[in-house]
Amino acid sequence: MKLQTKDYLEICPGCLACYNQGRLTFYWFRLNKETTLKQIEAALDIEEIHKRAKTPYACGGDEVHIQDNDFNGGEYMTAKEIYGYVKLLRLVPSFDYVRAFKEIYLMNDEFEWFEASDMFKRFAEDVMTFDSDREFNTHLEDIFTETHGINDDQNPLLNPLINYIQWDAVVRDMKMDWEEVEISGTTYAWRKL
Repeated sequence: MKLQTKDYLEICPGCLACYNQGRLTFYWFRLNKETTLKQIEAALDIEEIHKRAKTPYACGGDEVHIQDNDFNGGEYMTAKEIYGYVKLLRLVPSFDYVRAFKEIYLMNDEFEWFEASDMFKRFAEDVMTFDSDREFNTHLEDIFTETHGINDDQNPLLNPLINYIQWDAVVRDMKMDWEEVEISGTTYAWRKL
């Protein structure tokens, strides 16, 4: 069963003082492509956290702790760091694209920029999605036949050669020029940057 991807992120800002005193004071905040830096700053305001969590602000704390999130972000992310993810989300259809990029290039570490890098922009333009690895392999086979003129339209004399091609070897060799990762049941593939 294929999981549904989403075009939003969620963070769970909480009060660190309450947490250290044994109380959970937090709420879930949803970010989408239209979320502004100002909205994130407001969501990370300690009084706003207490208000939304319906918890009295009696702890006297002033430090925000991201108690949970759905994108492997850190516990002490700033509003600007979180807004950096929103900017990346604006370049792709869903956050799973960002997850795919992180898995290959950052090994799930945090992004170190607040603006989309040229590398991410190029990835966003080039990445293709496939429902399975087999579908990606078929795409590579099609590229191979087009590149080498092995089809009825270009050179009918070469067509019988298709039966003698070792497709596993062709796909294995072609994949050396590609990055590929599976996220939520979808294969993301793009030429190596």
